[in-house]
Amino acid sequence: MARRNRKKTQTGLMFPARLALVLMAVAGVSLIYVCVQSRTSALGHEIKKLEAQRDQLREKVIKEQCEWARLQSPANVEKALKEHGLVMTWPSRDQIVRMRADGSIDTLMGPEPRPGGRLARVDRIVMND
Repeated sequence: MARRNRKKTQTGLMFPARLALVLMAVAGVSLIYVCVQSRTSALGHEIKKLEAQRDQLREKVIKEQCEWARLQSPANVEKALKEHGLVMTWPSRDQIVRMRADGSIDTLMGPEPRPGGRLARVDRIVMND
């Protein structure tokens, strides 16, 4: 009878290779999921901060637009003119020149009237208060 080779005998706990591969794959996928979830939540918090900042800036823009419109009203323009001691009048109809988007000039008193346009006849300064 032949003797058994002692070098080929396995002693101790045997762990199946397929099970080890499956466990390593599951651990890898879980690690990737945790990383992606962490990054997603961080981006979500950053987006919320940026949206809050955007809302504040929109409110600030609206306030500034209202302030600018208030300062441009005819009453405030006349008030500023009086404060600075400037004597100015509003332009007459033949002094008003409008520019088109293509760069050409469109005068209100031109030889051909604009289609569909109507001009108001006002003998006094109109105030928007």
